[in-house]
Amino acid sequence: MTRFGVCHLCGQTKRLSFEHVPPAAAFNDQRVLEADIEKLIGGDLLRDLESPTGKYNQRGAGKYTLCEECNSTTGDWYAKAYIDFVRQLYPLCHSVPAGTTVTVECSIQPLNVFKQMLVMFCSASPPTFSHKHPKLVRYLLNRESRDADDQRVFVSLYDLANSRAARQSGLTGRIDMSGSSHVYSEISFPPLNLVMSVSGGSPDRQLFEVTSFKNYAYKERAVVRLTLNNLAVNSYFPGDYRTVDELKAAGNSS
Repeated sequence: MTRFGVCHLCGQTKRLSFEHVPPAAAFNDQRVLEADIEKLIGGDLLRDLESPTGKYNQRGAGKYTLCEECNSTTGDWYAKAYIDFVRQLYPLCHSVPAGTTVTVECSIQPLNVFKQMLVMFCSASPPTFSHKHPKLVRYLLNRESRDADDQRVFVSLYDLANSRAARQSGLTGRIDMSGSSHVYSEISFPPLNLVMSVSGGSPDRQLFEVTSFKNYAYKERAVVRLTLNNLAVNSYFPGDYRTVDELKAAGNSS
């Protein structure tokens, strides 16, 4: 089916292509169940976790968000580096105990990985996001550019043993108990939970910042050291890393 619309990256109205988020070769090549967020908000969270409903997407997680040119170009420039990165981390989702921390070194192309993450966040957000951040668009559509915008990116491991959901959200606003506000977007899909902050820093202190990846050159390889928490994903709230037992305990106490 031919689809036309506004590209979430370049902002032009063109023929749109299906953008896998994350890339298909980054363990996103199997069917996924896409829930209706409006029904989830009005429903019973614990019941929905036990008996999830929705529509299966046979192609994997993603939507028609990028024009063919942006999809092909950024995929060629950045996706392979991201795939290499997550393939190094995926075994940790099985071996690291839930709720614990591991320090690991990876040999990657940091700038390419960072830009692929940002392309994914543009795809996960409405096209108005890139329209409001033209510097980000220029940065991503020039593979050599190191003139980054002010978005920050944080990561953790995705706890395979204790997660029953995956999440993808556009910008979300939150005020924590101390009164601090955060505006961020999230993509949680094995083996990583990714958060892009546009204000307020990290919404969770358990996340590790990788914004320093922007300091490298295109295709420059380096060994990076990461300290990663293994966090569960179960609710539909972006930035919520409670286990099912913690959600049940919170429900029983309310």
